[in-house]
Amino acid sequence: MRNKIYYIPVENNEILSSNLIWRYIKERKIIFVYKKSNDFKRLANTIDIDEPGIILKSSGSIHKSKYCIHPISNLNKSAESTGIWLNEQGLNLNDCFIFNTLPLNHISGFMPLWRSKVWKSKYINISPNLIKRTKDLIDLSIMLNNIHKRTLITSLVPTQLYRLLRDKDGLEWLKMFDVIWVGGGKLSDNLSEISQRKKIKLAPCYGATETAAMVSSLKPYEFLNGYKNNGRILKDIKLKINKEGIIEVKSERIGYELNSLSEVKNFTEKNGWWKSGDYGKLITINKHQYLKVIGRKDNAFESGGEIVFPDLIKSRINEFIYDKQIPIEDLIISKIEDQIWGNRFEIIIIFNNNINQKEISKYINLLDKLSKNWPNHERPKNWRITKDKSKFKSLIKNNWKNYI
Repeated sequence: MRNKIYYIPVENNEILSSNLIWRYIKERKIIFVYKKSNDFKRLANTIDIDEPGIILKSSGSIHKSKYCIHPISNLNKSAESTGIWLNEQGLNLNDCFIFNTLPLNHISGFMPLWRSKVWKSKYINISPNLIKRTKDLIDLSIMLNNIHKRTLITSLVPTQLYRLLRDKDGLEWLKMFDVIWVGGGKLSDNLSEISQRKKIKLAPCYGATETAAMVSSLKPYEFLNGYKNNGRILKDIKLKINKEGIIEVKSERIGYELNSLSEVKNFTEKNGWWKSGDYGKLITINKHQYLKVIGRKDNAFESGGEIVFPDLIKSRINEFIYDKQIPIEDLIISKIEDQIWGNRFEIIIIFNNNINQKEISKYINLLDKLSKNWPNHERPKNWRITKDKSKFKSLIKNNWKNYI
């Protein structure tokens, strides 16, 4: 039986969109939650799925996005699994208050909304504008906590965490929470150490759109005790590292792919395993297995016998740029051939328009000094400056395999 697709455009996690999602789900419809943009492409009018559910765009692998379908049974299983994880720490799901800071068109922003219904817990949307106004944010949160007196839970990406840690009110806001799941990118050692010193109850986790969010999570007390990984595998998940070093997952909540021909296909192989786009390893601590995510496969490359993960380098540089207030508009990492190393890379930077050559030289020296503390294979061969924005964008568009 083919069901009609209903479209819900969202800006971030606004209440109007949340209400529309619940209305359509109650009416047993299939909804495509997408971000309002000029390049939006409509899907087929109908798809061959009996059960109501959602369609989200995933980042996919090898820079190719995919459309992922989750029937509501998958979403329920995911919410129940994270609920068990909380129960194991003595937390009552009905007593939770979820603060959602992430956009509804991403699985990381959609699942907090869904968990609130499955857990019968309190829920509030925190807009991107409000999270930047940290004084208003903490005033509102204190007021709500005084009224409801609940277990506070939120999810953040590393960029949000970094900005909040650097702000006095943002730091106090973070300290209010009993659990802060952190995904969407590798948590740097710098962010981990600051958060541990400040006693922020982080729970670094790993998941994907295809798995209906989390498949592993570190517990806050483990994080505060110095563990540096993505936690133990959740109860409804089987996870292994294949011969390539890639994370593979088996679970009853793996979604389906809606391909370009509007056909519904399994993301899993015939053996039931879904192959991620991430390198990882399993480590044993006190007889328990923990997952450690190393980096993405699609842009990693070998240099001098070592693996370079550009996303990690870019994250490290962006933290430094933000910390030192360096007026850089954007940067890309360009892989280049090298006779000795096989591959090396250079970093191409576009500064803000109102900066002179003397200031540029000063900032490049700062960045060069920073990189000298890194392992040899992670040090850029060159720092290149460009003022041509159109050329900068075309580099990425036309040769994405080498420009990251």
